[in-house]
Amino acid sequence: MTRRGGLLGPTAVRVVALVLAVGMIAGIGAPYLLQAGVSLWAVLLLVLIVLAVPVVAVVRSDRSRR
Repeated sequence: MTRRGGLLGPTAVRVVALVLAVGMIAGIGAPYLLQAGVSLWAVLLLVLIVLAVPVVAVVRSDRSRR
């Protein structure tokens, strides 16, 4: 069975793109979120989740090649 459209399906690509977009917004807006009263731990957790999504996607796609 051959795969079309790359290593990830179209839904997975959309999810990764959405998470990265939210992460960019959170990264740029982190000082404003902190100033608005969002806790530092919440901002750090959001940034870590956003950084983990592409890393997990790369690791998962690397495993599927083998």
